[in-house]
Amino acid sequence: MRGCSAGTDRFTWSTRVCMRRERLVNTALTLAYRAAYAARGIVWSIARPSLFGVRALVLRGDHVLLIRHRSGETPWSLPGGAVDPHERLEEAARREVYEETGLPAEYQRLLGVYDAFRGDYVNYIVVFVFTVKDGPRPPRSIEIAEARFFRLDSLPETLDPGSQRRIAEYCAGATGVSALW
Repeated sequence: MRGCSAGTDRFTWSTRVCMRRERLVNTALTLAYRAAYAARGIVWSIARPSLFGVRALVLRGDHVLLIRHRSGETPWSLPGGAVDPHERLEEAARREVYEETGLPAEYQRLLGVYDAFRGDYVNYIVVFVFTVKDGPRPPRSIEIAEARFFRLDSLPETLDPGSQRRIAEYCAGATGVSALW
């Protein structure tokens, strides 16, 4: 009997150590990502670039896929990111969805093109609508803390305003939108 409880104690102890280690790794990744994000802002304020980015409004039935970045600036947003050199915009959006959620996405249509003026730089953002069949897998990128589907009529309160407007435009049937992010 004593051997069984010792085994249980060892299992409990190793489980606690593993959970503590996982929390430490997640905290370290979050802090590193926030530092890199701040450094990028400093470089951009000096270089004043014009950037092209993509976002993906990914649907599964009446649910939309949202991600949460480790930077924590806006807890939930549409997946997306930068366009690589010589990469088509639609392919960049599809790649970002896969990198951030592990899901292969099927292109549906263009939602719109948006301007985001942020301090000393401008970001042009192209939003595409995609569909997927499965739920999100564990994030494939260390920059993503979580990916989850939300009902279109029950979005999180902490959704970033630009993503919230894009979802509202989609729900209203808009296409070919040109507006501020």
